[in-house]
Amino acid sequence: MKLWYQKPAECWSEALPVGNGRYGGMVFGNPQEEVIQINEDSIWSGKKLDRINPDAPKKLKEIRNLIRAGKIEEAQELTLYALSGVPNSQRSYQTAGECYIHMHNIDDITHYYRDLDLEEGIANVQFVSDGITYQREVIASAPAGCMAIHMTTKERVPFSFDCHLGRKHNFTDEILSEDGKMVRFLVDGGKEGISFCTNLSVDVQPEWMTKGGSVEIIGEFLVVKNVTECVLYLDTETSFRYSDYIVAARERCLLAESLGWERFRKQHIEDYQRLYRRMQLHYGQSDIKMEEIPTDVRLKQVQNGMTDMGLLELYFQYGRYLLISSSREGSLPANLQGIWNDSLTPPWESKYTVNINTEMNYWMAETANLSECHLPLFEHLQRICENGKETARRMYGCNGSVCHHNTDIYADTAPQDHCITSAFWVMGEAWLATHIWEHYLFTKDKKFLSENFYVLEQSVLFFYDFLIEGKNGTLVTSPSLSPENTYQMEDGTLGVLCESPTMDTEILLELFHSYIGACQVLGKSKEEISKAEAVKKRFPPLKIGKYGQLLEWMEDYEEPEPGHRHISHLYGLYPGNSISKECTPELFNAAYRTLERRLENGGGHTGWSRAWIIGLWAAFGNGEKAYENLNAILCMGTFPNLMDNHPMLDGYVFQIDGNFGAAAAMIEMLVKSKENRIELLPAITEKTKSGCLSGVRLRCGAELAMNWEDGKVIALEIYPDKILEEKWPVILCVNGTEHHILLERNVKFIDNY
Repeated sequence: MKLWYQKPAECWSEALPVGNGRYGGMVFGNPQEEVIQINEDSIWSGKKLDRINPDAPKKLKEIRNLIRAGKIEEAQELTLYALSGVPNSQRSYQTAGECYIHMHNIDDITHYYRDLDLEEGIANVQFVSDGITYQREVIASAPAGCMAIHMTTKERVPFSFDCHLGRKHNFTDEILSEDGKMVRFLVDGGKEGISFCTNLSVDVQPEWMTKGGSVEIIGEFLVVKNVTECVLYLDTETSFRYSDYIVAARERCLLAESLGWERFRKQHIEDYQRLYRRMQLHYGQSDIKMEEIPTDVRLKQVQNGMTDMGLLELYFQYGRYLLISSSREGSLPANLQGIWNDSLTPPWESKYTVNINTEMNYWMAETANLSECHLPLFEHLQRICENGKETARRMYGCNGSVCHHNTDIYADTAPQDHCITSAFWVMGEAWLATHIWEHYLFTKDKKFLSENFYVLEQSVLFFYDFLIEGKNGTLVTSPSLSPENTYQMEDGTLGVLCESPTMDTEILLELFHSYIGACQVLGKSKEEISKAEAVKKRFPPLKIGKYGQLLEWMEDYEEPEPGHRHISHLYGLYPGNSISKECTPELFNAAYRTLERRLENGGGHTGWSRAWIIGLWAAFGNGEKAYENLNAILCMGTFPNLMDNHPMLDGYVFQIDGNFGAAAAMIEMLVKSKENRIELLPAITEKTKSGCLSGVRLRCGAELAMNWEDGKVIALEIYPDKILEEKWPVILCVNGTEHHILLERNVKFIDNY
């Protein structure tokens, strides 16, 4: 399974990504002038900051009183003054630089080909010049921890080239060389910022050197002449991880070189395939002949109205590839662009936006059988929790821990930006914390749950203190907002701040359910559980508005932007659990009407928003609408390299959450699993009526494989993990029939329908 093209990338959004979780590159594939744009996940601007506004606790009660009195404009003005971070912005993710490779005596290119092989995790470039076939392979290896570029000619004819490193032309501080075959550049982040070193070395074995062959450094250029084969090793290390990052980068390249190319390549493939090969998805209507068409041409054909189910299969596995490549054990979590960013000032600083985007990055981690790729999020969440305790105490006078709508490499938890529609939302850490329970449901790993329970607990403790009494004895959040949206009051006043928008309540329901479940599994005291249950019962009820829609706020306000990209109040349906057809049918129907209204008014115009919509239609069981929006994300929200695009100003930028969210939603169309319920083919369509699926994970610590034809499951197998310690009751919904089964240790459930 490959993305492949018949021409080099003309721009960054046509280049092909490689990555090992921490380290990545975008490969352009130009025959004469190759460029590999480099990223390392811990290269961020500036130093760690203490941005907590010292005036927050003095003004909190006044802000709450203004909101309660309906004086929203006054409340918002005071909030901008008193709650904004000081300074207002967090740190920015940045590019590491570029590796430039200039081939000598290459003219008249024919038979050009480049691909990204998803089966092996390797980017390839091949072309012919003067009858000679040139070949390149680019690998970002997790076992070796660095990148390698293997160059050769098929006919073993010698070639020459030079290469050098750069960073946006003038953003390097020092160039060093060593041993005549190793060059590096340094960027000095100052005493408290992040400094780093990028190291480039070449391996030319004696048998690869022909007459007149040589390797030397001239100035800042690594010059290689008359070799039949060579390997460039590339690594970047930072002061975030190493005190001596220069030595670390050098040693990483030397260790990779000592492996030899064949062993380096073999180790990478084995490590990568251990994750990638766990899951397969094939639609019965996919046409293998379509694989003979270049990927950009296939995408254009779909955009012109053609059906290509094989492209959807490719798109799905590409999503899994991107997660494997941008989130591995020991790395930072995938940010707004995964790890791939070519800017010093990227869109939205390419941070962690935790009012949807970071969470969406990991919606498919468990279901798509990449549970290990979820772990960097939890490691970072522990750092967020520690910083969030200071923010909770110093901003709000609360115990526990809180994070607002954004965070960065330093796990900053104070409000981000002077943006009234987003900054002052207190649910970021709470939403992230629910992923802990999710990971447990899929893995049944009590050790993990015990090690991460503290984060759940600290988030709950914050809300014990932060919630205030509202109408009819309810407990409400204040101040808060519905992420990035605005309401209109009866007098025409536009407002953002409010008490307990619907999404807050839904996230709290999920958080407290997760906390209570974790307490029960880990044998916590009855008092802890009883207190959480009592508070949970006092959350405001979800309401239905005058249009039959689910209310986004507690009041039935008009919406100035009814087609808004955020659909925050439908969180309770997907990915949350507080709204369902079985338990809350009226709210379910109101949520359905809400989604219709969003789309009737132009919603879904960003990649991540469209991806969420696919998942929501799947949750509603509307396969046709889910497929329609899945097709739309290819037609409207995808670059030629299949990366998600996001509208910005007069153009588009890459944002990875659309890839991850759409891949997650494709699974939801075929398998919907809850803690005690598995529904197969919940959102089937004419286009997806036949197929096979294997390796999908379920929220009962099990794995599923199934075949289906004409919209009916014809065979399925469920494999409980060996770690299950007790029978797990599950309602299995197959072809309209409910089956009550018990999954237990070392038992495989098999049936045919």
